[in-house]
Amino acid sequence: MENLHIAAEKKSPSVDFELYSGLLRIGGNSSLENPGKFYDNLINWLESYTLKPAVKTTFKMEMEYFNSSSSKHLMRALRIMERIQQSGKSDVLVEWYHNEHDGSMFEAGEDFASMLKVPFTYIEVKD
Repeated sequence: MENLHIAAEKKSPSVDFELYSGLLRIGGNSSLENPGKFYDNLINWLESYTLKPAVKTTFKMEMEYFNSSSSKHLMRALRIMERIQQSGKSDVLVEWYHNEHDGSMFEAGEDFASMLKVPFTYIEVKD
């Protein structure tokens, strides 16, 4: 298994998943019409990662925007983080980044956190 790096495009986010450090970052915009094609690759990587995760896993959600169909796939990824946390194989932390003027992105993080049993921390990004 190797690290996963995907460059951002106009409608898809960048991805930097580092296997050994446990730093998993996804950021940018996700307004894909068919997000399954994009996110299935990420989900498959995360499923493999569950077999032997790093001692500490930090999942950095640095999204500026995501549409509702993308949110379903992001929740799939976060559910995998929850499974890793509950397995005891890794201490998982979700870092939810949001622009200081974007209350809806902050609230989206709170919504995700309310449905999961994994620690969230919120990081405000200044303009």
